[in-house]
Amino acid sequence: MKRFALLATALLAALPLASQESAPQAPAPPRHFYRLNYVLKETEEGKVVNQRSFSLTSSSGDHFNPRLRAGSRFPVRDAEKVNYIDVGVNLDSHLDEGPDGLVVEVTAEISSPATEPTGSSASPVIRQVRTNALAIVALNKPITLFTIDDPASHHRFELEVTATPQH
Repeated sequence: MKRFALLATALLAALPLASQESAPQAPAPPRHFYRLNYVLKETEEGKVVNQRSFSLTSSSGDHFNPRLRAGSRFPVRDAEKVNYIDVGVNLDSHLDEGPDGLVVEVTAEISSPATEPTGSSASPVIRQVRTNALAIVALNKPITLFTIDDPASHHRFELEVTATPQH
């Protein structure tokens, strides 16, 4: 009998909790897909010496952050073994839709082995520039996200993006 009374008391205590409705949750923002076309220009004294294009599809309204990696693994030897360094272009993106348009956040890292002689050092010199950029992007129109000078050379890097809606 004591068990029955204890069980009945527990059920009656839980009844108000079960009858309460959970607060309605806000609907998730809609996902819209975009093709991001990047153009990376490398200039020296105003002349374009290299231009690369990268494209990827991304979406707004979620927590997915597309990452693009393009480059090579560069061998670095020491007395006992060979290690590898990744050189090339890394682009990490995040999209949001704001009241003024598509908000694009990009983290860029551009690296390459130096072309000038390294002297007596056996290890190569790796040139590298990194930056974060945040911009409101008008659809179907290119916008320059950043321009950055390589402090070790006369090279300048410029990244442009064009966002195109995907249906």
